[in-house]
Amino acid sequence: MMPPPKDRQRLRQLHAMLGSSNAGERENAWKKVVAWLRKHGKTWNDLPELLHDETAPSRTDPRDVDPSQPVGSNVTPLDLVRAFLQDYVEIDPHEYVATALWAVHSHVFDKFMVTPRLVLTSPVRDCGKTTLLDVLNRLVARPEKADNITAAAIYDTIDRERCTLLIDEADNLELSAKGALRAVLNSGHRKGGTIRRGTGKQRRKYSTYAPIALASISVLTLPLMSRSIVIHMRRHEGTRSLRRFKSDDTQDLDLTYQHIRMWARDAALNLDPDMPVELRGRTADNWRSLISIADACSEAWGGLAREAAVAFAQAYRDEDIVVILLRDIREIFDARGVDRLSSKALVDALNAMDDAGWSEYRGPHGDQQPRKLTPGELARLLQSFGIRSRTIWPAQRRSDSKSTRGYLRSQFEKVWASYCPATDTPTQTSKIIRLAPR
Repeated sequence: MMPPPKDRQRLRQLHAMLGSSNAGERENAWKKVVAWLRKHGKTWNDLPELLHDETAPSRTDPRDVDPSQPVGSNVTPLDLVRAFLQDYVEIDPHEYVATALWAVHSHVFDKFMVTPRLVLTSPVRDCGKTTLLDVLNRLVARPEKADNITAAAIYDTIDRERCTLLIDEADNLELSAKGALRAVLNSGHRKGGTIRRGTGKQRRKYSTYAPIALASISVLTLPLMSRSIVIHMRRHEGTRSLRRFKSDDTQDLDLTYQHIRMWARDAALNLDPDMPVELRGRTADNWRSLISIADACSEAWGGLAREAAVAFAQAYRDEDIVVILLRDIREIFDARGVDRLSSKALVDALNAMDDAGWSEYRGPHGDQQPRKLTPGELARLLQSFGIRSRTIWPAQRRSDSKSTRGYLRSQFEKVWASYCPATDTPTQTSKIIRLAPR
């Protein structure tokens, strides 16, 4: 039996309060929704029908509220998702926006040509990556969560389940050494992505197109990172209380999931939204579906999404420049065939590289006057990887040998493997100008 209209209006008011920016108000509203459902003998599965308002006007004007949607508030699914993300994890404001958009996009990704990967990285453990995946597991469409997985399991699961894949501990996947795994993760970024396996009559094609989120301590391979929205997580400083995720206490997240499903059912999506001029190439591809979703929710969210996209584009450029630096340093070590280089020798070689841009370095943000890279600037760029110059001696040390500041090849090996494995380096003519060893 359907509760009286007055009681159902109260439920809609409580539902609207779930989008409050105040964590205490959200928690209080959630408890009252639970009590309301219990009082009327209803469950979370009854919410779509309960939130429907038969008294809404017929849809004779496009400005009218769609009667198939809950009314009584302007709360969008993005408002709800962002609010709960803020309850559980500590990330930057534009990262809350991006993560909320990605979660909602998993419900409509098949309408777009690209589904960006969501990569959660952190410098150390205990930064909330697993918690965020647990929260997403209650919000995304058809979630499949794994702590370890093979290439075969990925394409079989995606092809069979049409799911959203959430992979924790991705740093243990050894992507740099597993070409098949890289191929599956990369190919599923674009609609129509497939993997063929088997021989003869047993040969078949598997679809790999699906939303995938990966959590990793280290940065993953460069081609995968370029296909991703990257969330840089950090350990919570304790300046505010975060809610602890409990797998048996997710009714509020389940309610939000229902809200997302109701929205996705009839969402009017512009597949070619206006994009910020700062976004180009694959970065624009990654954000097109997210901006479309934001526009479909509200004008305010459209603005938030574009601001976040520009912030991520800038951060990616900053991140990319240090990855390019690592690759160029590897080329220099390889070309010289040495295990150590002084800071001066390394900087001179970088500045002498054709078309590399180090002789017209404009700072990490690309907004400074061009000049040659200096040893001090090199040190600052490498510091983010924990690589610092040290005292080095000539490999063939003599009584009159002198020490200098520089770097050992061994300092870079692990970072190269994580950020720019050799398998990801495109075939090209060497840019190195050969210099005599010092």
